[in-house]
Amino acid sequence: MSSFSRREFIRRSSVGAAGWGLLLNGKGIPLEATPLPPPASASDRVNVGFIGFGIRGNILMEAVKKTEQANLVAVSDCYQGHLARAKERTDGKIDTHFAQYKALLERKDVDAVVVAPPDHWHLPIVLDALSAGKDVYIEKPMTHRIEDGPKMIEAVRRHNRVLQTGSQGRSSALQKKAREIVASGQLGKVTKIIASYNRNSSVGAWNYPIPPDLKNGVNFNWDEWLGNAPKCAYDPERVFRYRKYWDYSGGISTDLFVHLITSIHFIMDAQVPSSVIADGRILNRNDGREVPDTLDALFEYPEGFNVNMGSTFNNASTPDQGMVFLGTKGSLSLMGSSFIVAAENPREGYSYAIDSWPKGLQEEFMNMGAHREEANPPLHEEGTITYKDQTPDATVLHLAEFLECVRSRKECSENAQVGHYAAAAGHMVNLSCRSGKRMVWDAASGIAQES
Repeated sequence: MSSFSRREFIRRSSVGAAGWGLLLNGKGIPLEATPLPPPASASDRVNVGFIGFGIRGNILMEAVKKTEQANLVAVSDCYQGHLARAKERTDGKIDTHFAQYKALLERKDVDAVVVAPPDHWHLPIVLDALSAGKDVYIEKPMTHRIEDGPKMIEAVRRHNRVLQTGSQGRSSALQKKAREIVASGQLGKVTKIIASYNRNSSVGAWNYPIPPDLKNGVNFNWDEWLGNAPKCAYDPERVFRYRKYWDYSGGISTDLFVHLITSIHFIMDAQVPSSVIADGRILNRNDGREVPDTLDALFEYPEGFNVNMGSTFNNASTPDQGMVFLGTKGSLSLMGSSFIVAAENPREGYSYAIDSWPKGLQEEFMNMGAHREEANPPLHEEGTITYKDQTPDATVLHLAEFLECVRSRKECSENAQVGHYAAAAGHMVNLSCRSGKRMVWDAASGIAQES
């Protein structure tokens, strides 16, 4: 580190920083933000339908509007209240299909669909959409079961369609810069990543409010919502709090971990872990949920690094979402909309290690050239740089890329293969947690198996 000067550290960090807000030693340096593409002409806009208009579908519609690249044509949902909200969002212009997503897919005026229902509906809707000739934006996690991924990949290829998976963080300028820094070698060799996503609220633990007007058979279709999931009596808790149940979700791992996993894969240019071992339990939120409220996992990657990932719904004193990349020359701490790059300053601590030697021998050793240089390496106390993302919302950027790929017929950056690998890593966590076994990736089958 004695040869890794503060000036060099800052120079390397600043290269290619266009599109960033750069804070150096607490002083802001405003830089130009990455723009969205110009609004598309009426004839060049993509006609988009929406399947599933709950919390995320509502957000995705607003993001599509902000891209100014699409016409909002139709929406399908099993709850009439969601359809009424879609009407409000579009000044009454969008067509609605109550519990009839297949009718939406039959429309000739729909080019692409944004799919955001509960996880258990992802595979059948995506396959139906691809078969109907529609391009697909599928909200993360791409799959509900690990074996669903290869089926989607094959269908995308067979029907020659565009698919984008919706873990939008990788489209942010922040993560693109982090990827650039890691690739440049500025951090040295990254061998360990610590990632967390913690919450401590009922809503954060997926106890979302249930609409007071909900009436099955009147403004809600339970049978359509349930689909191919195991049959059970109508329960609005399962509808609006579905992430708490294995039949419709993978809990923490496929909701929160997949965001972190996708970002780590992108920043580290990695594909899929070679093995995963995990443990999780319900330690506090005994509210009828089946999935853990606390989960920890260790990932091993063939690229030469490990990931420690954890989440709890019982304490949020640590950052809500964060990743720390630990390299031999520096570290990168990514928290929300900013990250800090810091130089590593190792001290050898020879005095402690050689204090048991005779004093004369200690002095002889410390006066040797190499040891003298390393004994007190210069501290780079100001050798940190904070990057803050000042570009458009990552969801808007991610959807803008999808819509451009629909027009150009190019493959999206988070295609079916990428989406499968991220979701599969999350499924490996659940499979390990529930079986008590270490899960190992099997490249031949494209899924995992017990060790």
